[in-house]
Amino acid sequence: MLLMSDWVLKHYHEIPIVIGAALAAVLLGVIMLYIWVASRQVRPRKTRALSVDARSDGTASAPGSPKAKHMRKRMSFDADVDYEVNELREEEKELGERDANIMWLKAQVWSEDQLQMYSGLTKMFFSSFENEFMEVIIRHVEAVEYAPDAIIFERAVHDGSLLMVARGSALLAAFYEDKVYSSAIPKDECLTSTLVQLQTLFHDPSVARLDLEARAGPEGATVLRIDQSVLLEAMELHPKNQLQLAQVALAQLDRVTARSLIDYFGLVNHVIHPVPLFEVPADRSEVAHVVAHALGLDFKELEEQFRLGCRLLTLEDGWLLQDQKEQRSSNAADVYFVVEGAIAVDVAMSMGNVTDTLVKMYEATPGCAIGVSTAITGDAGMVEARTIGTTTVLHLDGNVFRSLLRHASFVSSCVKHVLRQYDPMVPMLDNFFEWIHLNSGDSLFHVGDECDSTYTLLTGRLRAIQDHVSTTGAIVKTSNELMKGATLCALDMLASRRSASTVYAIRDCQISKMPRVIFDYILRVYPDVLAHVTREVAYRSTNALPQSKTFPLLGTRNAGASPQLPVGTIAVLAASKDACVHEFSDMLAKALNTLATTEVVSSQKAIEVFGGQWRSLSAIARSRMSNWLAEVESVNQLVLYEADTTLTEWTRLCIRQADHILLLTSETSEFWIDELQGLLRSAYERKKVEINLVRLRRDTDDMSTPMKKVDSRDWISYSHNIRVPFSKYESDLLRISRRVTGRSIGIVLGGGGARGLAHIGVLKALEECGIDVDVVGGTSMGAFMAGLYAQYPKDLEKVVEKSRSFAKSMGSLWKKFCELTLPIASFFTGVGFNSIIHQEFGDIRIEDLVLNFFCISTDIVKYRTGVHRAGLLWRYVRASMSLQGYLPPISDNGSLLLDGGYVNNLPADVMKEEGINIIVAVDVGGDPEWSYYEYGDSLSGWWLLKNKLNPFERTAQVPSMGDVSAALAYCCFEQNKDNVINTCVDLYLKPPVQHIGTLQFERLDDAIQVGYEYALPKIKDWMQRQPHLFKLRRQLSRASPAL
Repeated sequence: MLLMSDWVLKHYHEIPIVIGAALAAVLLGVIMLYIWVASRQVRPRKTRALSVDARSDGTASAPGSPKAKHMRKRMSFDADVDYEVNELREEEKELGERDANIMWLKAQVWSEDQLQMYSGLTKMFFSSFENEFMEVIIRHVEAVEYAPDAIIFERAVHDGSLLMVARGSALLAAFYEDKVYSSAIPKDECLTSTLVQLQTLFHDPSVARLDLEARAGPEGATVLRIDQSVLLEAMELHPKNQLQLAQVALAQLDRVTARSLIDYFGLVNHVIHPVPLFEVPADRSEVAHVVAHALGLDFKELEEQFRLGCRLLTLEDGWLLQDQKEQRSSNAADVYFVVEGAIAVDVAMSMGNVTDTLVKMYEATPGCAIGVSTAITGDAGMVEARTIGTTTVLHLDGNVFRSLLRHASFVSSCVKHVLRQYDPMVPMLDNFFEWIHLNSGDSLFHVGDECDSTYTLLTGRLRAIQDHVSTTGAIVKTSNELMKGATLCALDMLASRRSASTVYAIRDCQISKMPRVIFDYILRVYPDVLAHVTREVAYRSTNALPQSKTFPLLGTRNAGASPQLPVGTIAVLAASKDACVHEFSDMLAKALNTLATTEVVSSQKAIEVFGGQWRSLSAIARSRMSNWLAEVESVNQLVLYEADTTLTEWTRLCIRQADHILLLTSETSEFWIDELQGLLRSAYERKKVEINLVRLRRDTDDMSTPMKKVDSRDWISYSHNIRVPFSKYESDLLRISRRVTGRSIGIVLGGGGARGLAHIGVLKALEECGIDVDVVGGTSMGAFMAGLYAQYPKDLEKVVEKSRSFAKSMGSLWKKFCELTLPIASFFTGVGFNSIIHQEFGDIRIEDLVLNFFCISTDIVKYRTGVHRAGLLWRYVRASMSLQGYLPPISDNGSLLLDGGYVNNLPADVMKEEGINIIVAVDVGGDPEWSYYEYGDSLSGWWLLKNKLNPFERTAQVPSMGDVSAALAYCCFEQNKDNVINTCVDLYLKPPVQHIGTLQFERLDDAIQVGYEYALPKIKDWMQRQPHLFKLRRQLSRASPAL
């Protein structure tokens, strides 16, 4: 101790130097360690084996989108056909054994010819007639033998008898000038249409002048004949069948014949020539009396009933007479009689563009009637009738009109008036058209069949299968799903090619068949329509890409393309026992009606129409049900099937009929689907029906509360969250409506740090313009903003409040300092940042958000893009915001997730994979910096420090480690950015926020205002240029004209 004290006294002046040197050495060591550790962040990674999720070619497997998931579940086409046909046969066999109608048929002592006639008629227009009626007419069937080329009936002398080819074939010929246009009539088909029987029934003299001739085919023919006098006698015994025959005949004339002449040939002004029904009296009080007598209401009681249902209205110029929404809410179409002024009747026609165009069809003058045909058939009336100038009309309530149809004189007068207005060519050509009914599993035609006709799908769903030879020589099958409105074989028919496809029904279908002879005849009579025919056939055949790019030669138009809808029928099923299916169906139908004509059908409505007969096992009962559903589907763009809350026969029917299924479940009860699972899986895998889950959640202020978790099923392709009560949250139902009709609007929000706060301004501009967002997605800061908006849609005040709280937390330097750590994985631990994100989102899961949401991350373990559609929201938003070096990656089931901006900073392509057709993309990425100092091949940090401290030297601009990390987030994406924008984005917005720094979160209000002022005029201009995307009223479908 003494020696040490002596040494200290002798060298005390050197102690500060020693301590200073030691401290300097320690500090230098710490700095070198820090630089060494930090340098490891930019070292190249060692090559290692690929993970089990990587593909054999070295690239990562992309996560499955709903669309990709659905496509992977497709099964063998042959297995599908065999399964469905065998299933149908087994069902028919089982039901047939207990079918009362078949038992009645076996009890009849009929000849082979009579049985053949009965079978043919019940498959066609007499399928809904009673057995008593059929027994009367079948009793008088006679078989007539004709030699080859013998005349069956001469030109313009047909007596109205019912004729059907039993053996051999016949030729039906039309004439124009010196040309004869013949069409072959095969076995088991009638020589003339139902219209001939209707004209005969009501003693229309034009039937005798029908410019047609029928001859036996080259091998001769046996024709089964029922004399017209027998039909008249049977109708007198069963008068209600008169109305049924009128409805069937006029429906085919309107929906098939007249509609085809308008669509394919553009003969808008050559179909209907309005004829006055009555002479307008001078005394307006006598109008109802005069119209009643013109309609055959000569009895005082009937005239009084007519008067009570009428109103005399004076309407202004441009008044829409046939309001489609009012007609759909009623069971019957109203009828109008023009008293003074005029009414223009317009029909929708395809002009090869996105929307149908209204073209003037005819003008109704005083004395004319509007809507008689649609009131008889029960159609919704797919034309628009508007007043020209001030117009006075007599309005007849549709329900009163339908009640008067019980009287034969009224039906006769109405039918005769309708038929008088058609151009003579229309009823003549009606004999060549065919209205085909296909049961599920039946084939329309096969590979190699001669294409001598064009087919249009009126209702139902078809599947077309085609064989292709691959590059390896193997036979590969491809398929295309055909929806309502699809057209088949147009190009093949005109090119005289044989079919390269097999087409069969995957549910009951109604199909219009137009033979080649009609094309030839029309082009000869109206040669100037050739340009329209060429354009229409080309548009129908090539406008929409089929589902498989290797399936281009079918000659079909995909019904999912505009203006058609991607679905025709939607079924609503209960997935939990207390799901309010009836209330939901009614409210959803109201929402769907803003986009398309929609009608709800339920077991209760079936009971109202058929009584208890629809539950019968008879073939007639099933035929009537099928025809009724086809009728409903043909006159509406959408049909909503409301299933029972348990597994009943009606619920099974709803699943069979559906193109799209909504499973309704509430958060208050257990998910109950076991009994339906087999049926739903079969519909998904074999018929490619899209099945969505609809979860109902109670109205609550705390939207961060997680909902009851539902186990995922591979056949559920999408999920919707709907808030109750429905009346308060109508926007949620409109969102589902847009989704199922293919009109959803999605917005993708790009990353950019504090510049991403401008997204709020863009969302505000969208709301001001009345545009509702249905799906949101984002990357980095865009993922944070998208998550907030998905949680609080249409509540921007809450979004701003949450964003302000986040910005305040991000501006705290003390919190950042407390998070600093030894930079082996990152400079910050991530604990504080995690708490900031968790504070804003809580424990809500992505699948519980009000709007559908996804965000993007970079998976550095599996070398792929991470697309997150489920899981804790805050974790995956945090992953999407994790810049390399600043925050550690999120560890997630063997993956390490970093900022999604490294691979996809504006994920519009992912939004496209979600099935969204209208996409808005908001890019807030910074512009590249081009003013960096040219420092050569090496750079010393000490030199940079000296440069910054020297006030007399110009400061050199070089990228910092932060700048490099931020730039890396855009390098990969920028290479593909232009392609994504051009192919996926409908509206691209890039607000001028480059003056806001990446970490300048305190400029929240400035960013919001800049985003709003930039986006508002851009969105308004876009809406003006694309008005068809935002019309809330339905577009007129290409359906029948109304008389």
